[in-house]
Amino acid sequence: MADLVLNAEKREKLGGSTALQLRAKGRVPGIVYGHGEPSIPFHVKELDLRPLIYTHETHTVSLNLGGATTRCILREVQFHPVTDRVSHVDFIVLHAGEKIKLEVPVKLVGTAAGAKDGGIVDFVMHKLTIEVLPDEIPQSIDIDISGLKIAQSVHVRDLVANANYNVIGDQNSVIVQVIPPKAAEETVADGAAVITEPEQIKAKGKKEEEA
Repeated sequence: MADLVLNAEKREKLGGSTALQLRAKGRVPGIVYGHGEPSIPFHVKELDLRPLIYTHETHTVSLNLGGATTRCILREVQFHPVTDRVSHVDFIVLHAGEKIKLEVPVKLVGTAAGAKDGGIVDFVMHKLTIEVLPDEIPQSIDIDISGLKIAQSVHVRDLVANANYNVIGDQNSVIVQVIPPKAAEETVADGAAVITEPEQIKAKGKKEEEA
């Protein structure tokens, strides 16, 4: 995976007022940190962050800062609650031979067989947490759903083992499933309509009532 080059400048002054001034100039405050290393505050052009943030792939970054280049990866992005513009970014330093934990986007490949039969593809987990070496970070985890039929699903445990990384989390978590089409509406005495839920959902509800 090729690194994205990001040019940044150190922040000499900290504080809310300084951050506001930077954002007014189209700059985004950020910080880069690593194990046993001092945190370095910086600011970067908002436009330069777009290829890194608005993407469905994971990228490593060559951060040019203070005459030195640091290889790192985006750890967190904060957005303004009203304007939805990027307000702050966190980067973590990458070290060769040291595994890190990070989220990687999931990419669905193909068209589910069940969708062709009227089923609805329910994309539950858009990202997965993995443990991986910096040089082995995948841009995405691709899942072929072309053979997925109605009422079938793909769990974390169903993923093909990969020698380069380990998927962390609940192995029983559903990543994607094909939900059966809703049954016809049943007319009741008061004239209202009741939507019959998929069988899997009904079965779950029944168990909860019995419990």
